[in-house]
Amino acid sequence: MSTETKYSRIKINFFDPILSANSYIGNVKENERTVQIQPRLYATDADPSNSLNGKICGYELSWHKHDDIVGDITQSIPFIVDLVDNQPILKLKPNIDTLDCEIQQTHRMYIRAYDCAPLDKRRYSERSSLIVTVDDVNEYAPIFTHNHYLFKLHENQTCDSSSCRVEATDDDCANPDHRVCNYEIITPNVPFSINSHGIISTTSTLNSDQYEFDVIAIDCFLSKDNSRMISQPTRVTFKIIKSCTPIITDNAASSKLSIQSDHIHLFDTINVDTCDETCNVQDIVGTVELDTHELDSGCNLDQCSTINREYILLPKDDHSNEIPQTKITSFNGHNQVLIVNQTEFSGHFNDEFIIRMWMKYTNDNKNNNDKEHIF
Repeated sequence: MSTETKYSRIKINFFDPILSANSYIGNVKENERTVQIQPRLYATDADPSNSLNGKICGYELSWHKHDDIVGDITQSIPFIVDLVDNQPILKLKPNIDTLDCEIQQTHRMYIRAYDCAPLDKRRYSERSSLIVTVDDVNEYAPIFTHNHYLFKLHENQTCDSSSCRVEATDDDCANPDHRVCNYEIITPNVPFSINSHGIISTTSTLNSDQYEFDVIAIDCFLSKDNSRMISQPTRVTFKIIKSCTPIITDNAASSKLSIQSDHIHLFDTINVDTCDETCNVQDIVGTVELDTHELDSGCNLDQCSTINREYILLPKDDHSNEIPQTKITSFNGHNQVLIVNQTEFSGHFNDEFIIRMWMKYTNDNKNNNDKEHIF
């Protein structure tokens, strides 16, 4: 009897894979899925090439360089390495639609290679750094900071960089300063020009009270069709403030003042143009001079009220020296009163009324009656 004993020979995995470089730089456009890597990504293994130990079976990505802090967070990496004809290809994971460089422009990670040995015998290379930059595809047009610009210029005033300027920004990540390269007035035949900084200047004398025109902003970078993106137009309004001198005008038919009541409004027909654009009026002070047309005594009291609204309570005596004693009335403020006939005055007053009193007395010392001034 013969006994045959078989011994299986297990090849020892002696060597770790070695990456082609210590660091790699990758670029991918926002609208693409495959990353272009420099230098070329590959790995070698010193174990026999005809064994599983000497073949490279895959590449692993991680956010960190050390194994003890890798964990499950590598699931958030948006990239994966596929082997196509044994060549590593870095691309987006199937569940990732696109990358947006306006959200995140740079992805920093680490990569290592591993051989085809069984999992418990597998050997890994050292990790090399991998930086992937998302390249912009110029998807945003410039946007003005305001939908409408209003500028006010005084007559004969010129624009400067601080008073007459529009501004647009570009949110593409390829434009870190968010600047635009040019501005253009698209409304024809206006006396204005605009430079690449958005500063508006006048090109001729401004004769109208107001000007309106449209301005566009032009992108700095070319789009996929080699054209530059253009913003939506914004409206610009220039309001010209004419030189103004305050003017007083009177719309009255006549400059003569006719007194027809106990009081009169003097300024109902007067209009004052105070130049609102240049003068903030808080108070107006006026001086009135009345021309009495050479009346010797100034204002004649008998002409200061209308006859039909004047009620005579006590008639005036032209010859006071001849008045009999029974006609003299004294008022002591208590019980001496004078009854006015209701047929002449009902006793009802308006909101405003005037009482006129004219008292005349002589310097006759024989008259011992007390004289009183009543107000």
